[in-house]
Amino acid sequence: MIFRWTHSLNKIFLTSQIEEIEEYTHASALQGEVFSLQLAYRTDFLLNPLSVKVISPLQDFIQVRQVYSMPAVYFGEEQDDYILDNKPGLYPDRLGSCDFYRSGHMCTHSLWLSVKLPPEVKAGKYPIQLEISHFNAYNKARNFTEVTPAFELEVLPVKLPQAEFKVTQWLHCDCLASYYKVEPWSEEFFRILKNYLLNMRQHGLNVVYVPMFTPPLDTHVGMERPTMQSVEVFEDNDGNWSFDFSKLVRFINLALECGMDYLEFSHLMTQWGAEFTPKIMVRTADGKTVRRFGWDVRSNSELYQRFLTAFTRELNALLEKYQWNKIAYFHISDEPYEEHIESYCRASELFHRNLPGCKFIDALSRPEFYTRGLVDIPIPANNHIGEFTGLDLPERWTYYCVSQWDQVPNQFAHLPSARNRIMGVLSYVYNLDGFLHWGYNFWFSQLSVFELDPYSETCAGGGFPPGDAFKVYPGKDGIPEDSIRHEVFYESLQDLAALQLLEKQINRDKVLEFIQSQWNGKTMSMSDYPRESAWLLSFRQKLNQLLAQQ
Repeated sequence: MIFRWTHSLNKIFLTSQIEEIEEYTHASALQGEVFSLQLAYRTDFLLNPLSVKVISPLQDFIQVRQVYSMPAVYFGEEQDDYILDNKPGLYPDRLGSCDFYRSGHMCTHSLWLSVKLPPEVKAGKYPIQLEISHFNAYNKARNFTEVTPAFELEVLPVKLPQAEFKVTQWLHCDCLASYYKVEPWSEEFFRILKNYLLNMRQHGLNVVYVPMFTPPLDTHVGMERPTMQSVEVFEDNDGNWSFDFSKLVRFINLALECGMDYLEFSHLMTQWGAEFTPKIMVRTADGKTVRRFGWDVRSNSELYQRFLTAFTRELNALLEKYQWNKIAYFHISDEPYEEHIESYCRASELFHRNLPGCKFIDALSRPEFYTRGLVDIPIPANNHIGEFTGLDLPERWTYYCVSQWDQVPNQFAHLPSARNRIMGVLSYVYNLDGFLHWGYNFWFSQLSVFELDPYSETCAGGGFPPGDAFKVYPGKDGIPEDSIRHEVFYESLQDLAALQLLEKQINRDKVLEFIQSQWNGKTMSMSDYPRESAWLLSFRQKLNQLLAQQ
């Protein structure tokens, strides 16, 4: 076998030539950091699943996973030149068990190491090696045990805190229930949900999307997503509403138990205009459960306005009881247009009146929705963020999705990992408070027309570039499997945390000067920033040293 250590920003294709892969043999990291690296390898004959043993004083803190190349066939109708490839094929993405992976000969494969350093780990230099064993019961000549060269990781005497930053990537609970074939709100559902909430928190996500009613997200007009409603609604013979919040309370308590800091309540109107109502199931006086709201009911109808008034008052009482209103964010509608201002305005007035003290956020790229006082915190796409920089915002957020393909950062599977990781530095430069992404685990086709298997379909049925719809794969026994994109985005949050830590030591202006000094004195923007992996790696190492000198 041929081995080569390399860094986490390399995407190693099966067709990569191992001799051309950038070698990476040493680095530094901070106490409490998750440091990632890869071991590329190549063999002249087919290998059965390998037995991998870590040899290092840090071995108790190191997780080793196999990099799996996943199928991708659609890359968007338009792309810029900052991509790895756009040909249908296999793209390195999923991180899974080594126990089931057979390494094809004359291909280049890789192992992903996550070094999860405890905050109390002693500073010093630590070697990391892997002992790799292969067993073939039918051809003993192919049995071997080899030990890799050592990678040296220097742990510096600096504790890295969590980034002071709000991150939401929308959790699609109906996808969990549908894929694992469990009843929503059952004990098995909550067991699986906990695994995913813990995974989110371990990757820096601290805002959870809460499904009060079936979220009206990415749904074809006239169609429905599977019911995922945590608030039970009752209607008496006189048309009065009452509510049971017990499932909602259990969901929130579990999320907080798993480390979530903020609650992002599901949209109460349809996307792209706030014209219609979400799917809401109601128990009538005769004991029947019926769909009372959906695509056939307009959001400005008298019926829905009465419903919202009753619901938001009861919800506000619940939030005040548990003091959750202090950590609550609410949505009206995703990316409304100018022609929707009137309906958006009516909804905004109703929500602000009945949910005092809560913050209203929406993904929108038109400043007039903020300047007219309709939304508290606008979240522009990162290719529209410049239109909001002059506004005095209570919190500054950004997002990206399928449409942000031209020059700006994103994390599609066919993009360089550096384009994903740079978001941490840019979040500091723009002094952002939060980041939103719509797809933590959207395992349906575009517009939720049909369910799909994310292990064989990474492009939402040909609707989105690979990986836009989800960051994790639905692993066995309800345990998520990470992607390279998920891990690299967390690296970006650690970069941000390190910059914030330095700011506390030397002040923000000097940190910005340091960033500029590392890029020829230039000021970065969302469309103009260093593109090389080597720049990011070098920058972070210099940042580490600067922190250690304080």
